[in-house]
Amino acid sequence: MPKLTIVIPNYNGGENLKRAIESCGTIRIPENDYEILIVDNKSTDNSIKIANEMKIKFTNIRIVQNEKNLGRIQNWNISIEKAKGKYLIFLFANDLINEKNNIHESLQNLDSDQTISICMSALLKKEKSRQYIKKAYFDKIIKCSSKKFALNCLNRGLLPFGPIQSIIYRLDDIMDNKNKFLEEFPINADEIFSFEEACKRENIAFNPHPQITWDLTQSRFHGKVKIEEEFKEHSDTIEIIKNKTNLDVNYGLISTYRAINLIKFSAKNFQHKNGKKEAITHLLSKIKESGTFFNTDKILIKTLFDKLKNSDKDADDLLHKLIITRSINESNN
Repeated sequence: MPKLTIVIPNYNGGENLKRAIESCGTIRIPENDYEILIVDNKSTDNSIKIANEMKIKFTNIRIVQNEKNLGRIQNWNISIEKAKGKYLIFLFANDLINEKNNIHESLQNLDSDQTISICMSALLKKEKSRQYIKKAYFDKIIKCSSKKFALNCLNRGLLPFGPIQSIIYRLDDIMDNKNKFLEEFPINADEIFSFEEACKRENIAFNPHPQITWDLTQSRFHGKVKIEEEFKEHSDTIEIIKNKTNLDVNYGLISTYRAINLIKFSAKNFQHKNGKKEAITHLLSKIKESGTFFNTDKILIKTLFDKLKNSDKDADDLLHKLIITRSINESNN
């Protein structure tokens, strides 16, 4: 059995698929210790031809072809069923394993510490105008209580686990209860899945080295999602995660975070005064509507003002780091 499966759910990946496969060569573990599993969702391009050609260089490639296109989410589930590794990483054809990855060290931590459920890593986020490291909060791998982290996130409406390409999962944990991605949640299926996996063991780990290059210059599903669709699914997502993890969620905070989330989606407008004014107007209307803001949470307030001071900063990253720090402190008390 290989130690690691890198699964590439593919549909018409073409030349991008070739680049993604080649990037797997940067992982610092022996080739016979991992497999590259390509699960093709009835592509109509030359993906299968490319995958077979890449087998010459990467003898650890395994190809699964669906008889018909099963849809994006179901193809992820098939990918899990076909994986053979002890650990599992998702990689999409648009993305790359980052050349500075520290995957071998994440695997060592998972091997040596059975209390760790998943390992989340930083990523290099590539946009049309810039690229930057996201989720690199500390200078070494750290861990904290999975349930404290999950609850601190849910209480603020934060869905912190995407993109799933930056996570290493334990395949045995997934198979224990046959966890699946839910097709009825096309936007947040990865978050629901990851919350459940994270809470199966006592701790989760965070690796500051970028695991992938997340290329947003390519066409992607989330780039086509409207803000109103994301907000609509958000409430249902929080509810199902609460039920799956048995966490006692404080709904009073969530509407406030949703208001702050408007700032995240308006980030492109922050470079001129009208955008900032519009975001604050949205926020104040939500505060008035919920009536919970000023007597609740310092983390949300600090996130808001940090975002207003640093328009280039990712709002979720600001909130994420504060939550991890709080979760670590709570774990140590």
